[in-house]
Amino acid sequence: MKPHLQALLTLQDRDDELSQLETRMDALKPRFAALDAERVAAERQRSTTRAAIEREEQRQRELSSRADDFRRLNARAIAAMDHVHKVREANAASAQVDISRRALADVENELSAVNHRLSTLRDSDTAAELNLAELDERQAAVRQELEAARGKLEAEIGEARGRRQEAARHVDPRTLQRYDRVRSRRRQRSVFALRGTSCSNCDTAVPTQRRAALASGDLVDVCESCGVLLYAES
Repeated sequence: MKPHLQALLTLQDRDDELSQLETRMDALKPRFAALDAERVAAERQRSTTRAAIEREEQRQRELSSRADDFRRLNARAIAAMDHVHKVREANAASAQVDISRRALADVENELSAVNHRLSTLRDSDTAAELNLAELDERQAAVRQELEAARGKLEAEIGEARGRRQEAARHVDPRTLQRYDRVRSRRRQRSVFALRGTSCSNCDTAVPTQRRAALASGDLVDVCESCGVLLYAES
C-alpha cells in the first residue's frame, strides 16, 4: 500500500480510537445527571418544606398577635361589666364579652391548627435533612468512582488527540480536507476499500473509469452513493 493511503488509514484508526473514548466519556454524563437530579429533587423537597414552615410561622405570629388583642379586648369587656348599673349597659357589655370570647376562640382554634401543621412540617424538615445527608453519603462513593473514570478518560482523550494530530500531519492537505468533511458528516468510519467492483460500505458498483483511476493507488475518491472515501487495495 502506498504511503499516502497508509497515512490516511492510520488517521482513520486514530479517529476511531478517539471516537471510542469520547463515546465512553459521553456515557458518563447520564450517570452524573442522574445523581444530580436525585439530589436536586431531595433539595427541592427540603426547600419546599422550609418555605411552608416560614409561611406557617408567619401565620402563627399573626394569629398570636390577634389572640393577644382579643384577650385584652375580652378582659376589658369583663372589667367593664363591673362598672355598669343599667340593664342596657349590662346587656351591651355582656354582648361585647361574648363577641370577644367567640373571636378569641376562633383565633385560638386556627392557631392550634397552625401549630399542628408546624409540628408536622418540622418533622418533615428533619426527615428531609436526614434524607439529604444520607443521599450525599450514599452518592459520595459513586461520584468518586465516576470522577476517577472521567479523569482517566480525559487524560486518554488528550493523548488520543495528540496521536490524531500527529497522524494528520502525514496526510496531504487536500485529502485531509476531504476526509475531515466526510468524517464530520458521518461521525464514523469514512474510508473504505473497493470490494471487487463495488463500494465495500454500500455495495454500489463503481463505474469502470473511476475503478481504473482508483486502481493506480494514487487516488482517493468519493462514493457517489453513500459519500464515503474509496481507495483500491494494492
